[in-house]
Amino acid sequence: MNWFRLIKGLLLSFVFLSGSVYAIFQVYWFFGSPSDYQAVAVSSQDAVAGLKDFGSADAFQPVGTLDINASAALSFETSLRRPGGRPDKVLFEKSGDVSLPIASLTKLMTAVIVLDNYNLSRVITVNAAADAQDSMKQDVKLGDAMPVESFLDMMLVGSSNKSAYVLAELIGANKFVDLMNQKAADLGLENTFFQDPTGLSPKNVSTAGDLVKLTEYILKNYPKIADISKEKEFYVPGFGKIENTDQLLGEVPDIVCSKTGFTTLAKGCLLLVVNNFKNNDYIINVVLGADDRFAEMKKIIKWSGEICN
Repeated sequence: MNWFRLIKGLLLSFVFLSGSVYAIFQVYWFFGSPSDYQAVAVSSQDAVAGLKDFGSADAFQPVGTLDINASAALSFETSLRRPGGRPDKVLFEKSGDVSLPIASLTKLMTAVIVLDNYNLSRVITVNAAADAQDSMKQDVKLGDAMPVESFLDMMLVGSSNKSAYVLAELIGANKFVDLMNQKAADLGLENTFFQDPTGLSPKNVSTAGDLVKLTEYILKNYPKIADISKEKEFYVPGFGKIENTDQLLGEVPDIVCSKTGFTTLAKGCLLLVVNNFKNNDYIINVVLGADDRFAEMKKIIKWSGEICN
């Protein structure tokens, strides 16, 4: 009788142990091991790193969630400082390939054409056509005479429409705009078109993706544009002190390049390049069509910082 009970107990124990092992195996198979989770996370990050075409990153957001209240936005880690090293990476994107009015972001291309074609020390005068442009808070007036370089400073720091137009008038506004469009074509900015040198026209359009390409070109070839644009305050000889239209200067650290834009149709636009010292590169951020461009840009800056750290 004792042998029978012993054998029965052993059989029951074996059945129970077998059932437990089977249940554990099923749970393991269904949920995966911790190493499986790590592999999924790495492959997802690699997917972002491998993105080449703007317009394809909306579906993947690897750090929490990011709700951007703008028509388009893009955060892009560029390899300009490390060619042949880590690949470029789209950190965040919303409608990056959609053509939209860009307002005074236009003036980045205006600055490129000025530096390509003008003697910066040449003195020019604000004429009637330039004086007729929409006035900014701090602006030049009819008859003001300054070197080309001073008008360039006024345009990039104070976003002066009059300064942009007087610069274009030096060779004729129509010819100047033709040069802007030709440059866009040469750079492969397929969705970019300019109607005027100021950005006041809603026909001045681009995409967040094209603006990233233009910014990379500027950082590589025209460091003067970036250096001027990031000045929070600037003293223009013969005019006085001007304040930058970008409210984030002095608040967001390590800004490399900055340009604001606003019209009623374009709404708020902002381009901001920041240093990413961890990876020794730049992060180019673009916001188009925002009610509060500065608030949306701060969200993106925080987002991209979390991804890159």
